[in-house]
Amino acid sequence: MQEPTASRDAGLRAIIVLKAFYGILFFLVGLGVFALINKDLSDLAEQAADSLGIDPENRYLHLLLESLTGVSPKQIAAVGLGTILTSGLLLTMAWGLHLRQAWAEWLTIVATAFFIPIEIYEEVSSPHFTYALALVVNALIVWYLVRRRIRSSSSSQGRLEASLSRDTTGSPTARS
Repeated sequence: MQEPTASRDAGLRAIIVLKAFYGILFFLVGLGVFALINKDLSDLAEQAADSLGIDPENRYLHLLLESLTGVSPKQIAAVGLGTILTSGLLLTMAWGLHLRQAWAEWLTIVATAFFIPIEIYEEVSSPHFTYALALVVNALIVWYLVRRRIRSSSSSQGRLEASLSRDTTGSPTARS
């Protein structure tokens, strides 16, 4: 079986676009997080809430402000670095998939499958549409890429066997 061409492989293109989009988004968010170092996060959250017209006595706003009170610049930098590293991983997956590299398919399978148990836990503990959507999308990505790898492996094996059976010159590859 022949490997799907770029023009016919809409599933792979969709995965590439999704991973590239999230890679760029995480990169921009990471840069934004670094911009928050040495800023008063509670004050920024209060200003944002005021701009959005959120009631200053809102219970959730108070919980947010309390959680932001003790955040250190090192913690902010760690979050920024983690976000930038995640961006690098996502962009590496997208680029490798774009180049039709088997390593990129395996990397994407492993990295995406890693989050499925977490998404299942989140969906079971507090059902929400976004958790369910993320779970379904990631499960489909893993399923699609595993199926693609299996097809590619069986196709490669068939081509190898065909080339060995055609080799009648007595070369070392044909001897068993």
